[in-house]
Amino acid sequence: MGDKSLFLARVLRLSESRSNLLGWEIDLVLMGWANLVIFAAALFSSITGFGYALLATPVLVLFLAPKIVVPIVLMSSMPLSLLLAREAYGDMSKAKISLWLLGALPGMVFGAYGLAHLDEGVMRVGIGAITILAALSVWSKPDSPFVKERMMAIVAGGGSGAMVGVSGVSGPPVVLFGLNQGWDFRMLRACLIGYFTLLHAATILVLGRFGMVNSQTLTYAAGVLPGLLLGYFVGVRIKDHIDSGHFRTVTLCMVTLAGIAAIIS
Repeated sequence: MGDKSLFLARVLRLSESRSNLLGWEIDLVLMGWANLVIFAAALFSSITGFGYALLATPVLVLFLAPKIVVPIVLMSSMPLSLLLAREAYGDMSKAKISLWLLGALPGMVFGAYGLAHLDEGVMRVGIGAITILAALSVWSKPDSPFVKERMMAIVAGGGSGAMVGVSGVSGPPVVLFGLNQGWDFRMLRACLIGYFTLLHAATILVLGRFGMVNSQTLTYAAGVLPGLLLGYFVGVRIKDHIDSGHFRTVTLCMVTLAGIAAIIS
């Protein structure tokens, strides 16, 4: 009996030490919910080709501070981004990606500064509003190509960069720009993949400079990899067997509701 009591005491001490690893509390239940959210986001993006951060960010900010959520979303997306970039590399237009990045990098630094210094409540409202506008913008159908494409590409990149720095959501400005210009879908998809990979990697570095890439966010990003990989592989397997249009409609409605919830919270 004494040995069993001693064993239980050691287990309890180990549990306490794990719950306060590296000076902050690890909530295993919260990690489980985060994996569920990341699973849904990875599943959605695997089926539709966009929207990982658009779905993950507004839901996660209901449970975690924005300064934690944005690095988690960006870091957890990198494994998939690298795999997709390798596959799509041959179709990328480096000139188009460079123009986007030319506008995005300064905008991203500005957005990251806001994330680091603005009040948490203000950031939740901002992320909620950005999410709703981004979800609604996906349904817009621009049909008047810009004559000065290079200049407007830089402008679109600037908007995308500011959004990713402050919320982790970077897609709508550049996606809409490419669609507006009538780019070939295969090339547009490849350019988006290359652009997101480079921009998100740069954003992670800048967030690190602002102290937001740390042991806590790194642990959460690693902890949600099971949900990410499961969502990706399930999405790849079922994407040809479901109506992606209806699925996208339902999911964007969920994203909009998540954005509203983020504002209310």
